[in-house]
Amino acid sequence: MPQPQTRYARAGETFIAYQVIGDGPMDLVYAGGIVTQIDLCWDFPEIERFLTRLASFSRLILFDRRGTGLSDRMPAGELPSLVDWAEDLNIVLDAVGSQRAAVFAERDAGSAAMVFAARHPERVSSLILSNTTARHGRAPDYPCGQPPEFAEQMYHTILEHWGTERMAAVAVPSRAGDENFARMSARYQRAAATPRVAAESLRYSSTVDVRDILGEIECPTLVMHRSRYPFLNPGHAAYLQQNIAGARGVGVEGADAFYAYDRADEALGHIEEFLTGSREQTYAEQVLLTVLMVDISGSTEMAAKIGDSAWRDLLQRFHSEVQKQLKRFHGHEVDASGDGVFATFGSPARALRCAAALVEEIKALGLTLRAGIHAGECELAGKAVRGLAVHIGARVLAEADPGEVWVSRTVRDLVVGSTFEFKDEGSYDLKGVPGQWRLFSLDKVAGGEEKEPERRFSRRRR
Repeated sequence: MPQPQTRYARAGETFIAYQVIGDGPMDLVYAGGIVTQIDLCWDFPEIERFLTRLASFSRLILFDRRGTGLSDRMPAGELPSLVDWAEDLNIVLDAVGSQRAAVFAERDAGSAAMVFAARHPERVSSLILSNTTARHGRAPDYPCGQPPEFAEQMYHTILEHWGTERMAAVAVPSRAGDENFARMSARYQRAAATPRVAAESLRYSSTVDVRDILGEIECPTLVMHRSRYPFLNPGHAAYLQQNIAGARGVGVEGADAFYAYDRADEALGHIEEFLTGSREQTYAEQVLLTVLMVDISGSTEMAAKIGDSAWRDLLQRFHSEVQKQLKRFHGHEVDASGDGVFATFGSPARALRCAAALVEEIKALGLTLRAGIHAGECELAGKAVRGLAVHIGARVLAEADPGEVWVSRTVRDLVVGSTFEFKDEGSYDLKGVPGQWRLFSLDKVAGGEEKEPERRFSRRRR
């Protein structure tokens, strides 16, 4: 699925970044707290799959709260309050035209979500609280809380190690030892917040106590918790379940702070069943498909040059040509968003011929196209096509030069002995994909379906 566009809602002089994905019958807001950066989260295949599944039954709304990610940062020495963070949610709902939404909040975002649900009951249809708490610290009437020294230890750990590979194993122990993931995670942390903001946010969250408003939460509530989550023992979840009227509780095995990396389907099943009354079958059909990703090079500059109206007309003509070529080469459009298209084919040869035809035909519109192709096992669940193969196809596209068709070695090997010729473009690190990948550019297409004439692609050196 193409990455959704980031937009901004305004809270006074503060700008809050948000995205909307999916067109399901309900609005669902995901709040991830300090560890969010809504542009970069799509670089992780597991998170992309998790969010795409949520968007399959909802209109999913993502946002970076003030002080983090793409939203406005705070001046040195200042932090937003719990009320500010709750208001961010309110402002984003207004910006997307949502009157009422379900709210899924994890970790340190949970307290703000509870405040929002209590203050704005008319706007919250359901509440999902995951690995969160009404109060962090231990007290005589709250024996499950953490001892005072725990928060200080975490404060200094984050101050020293935030934005480094070390924190990846702390948050996602199931991926310990994965060096590529650790590097990506460190980059993500740095983009989400500075060490000071991350540490101060944790310190502030450790002082929060929202127990007095739990009785004001009226909406259906699901409390989820990891059985071995190292930062909160199960007593925190039990307290929420006992003190929010009608709340249900479910446990998910594991220690990761993020469900996307361990037992994702189990967690997603609980969420979907709670919100919709049923859940998608955990078994998704596995099929071998060729994935084609295309987009228009320089689309932003072109749109600015010719104006919105002319650009809309041009996009319409572009998508008409795409439909024509997909029909010709028996492709299936999975998703089309703005200047990009994601399609699948039963054979790599058809995908290659379709991509080559599109690159040439689109030139008549004054546009330059690029394409990325990969073949692999995909998950089919309803209309959705998911899996690592889809993510790899998108990463191959990201490396392709304008006017060219790039493919993975898998595709090149599958058409060995055919009329296609390729140029070796070398090895690449693909974001979110383990190891190095050999990529090739399509250099020649000769003959084939519909007696297609020979095509040679003009080359430019990288």
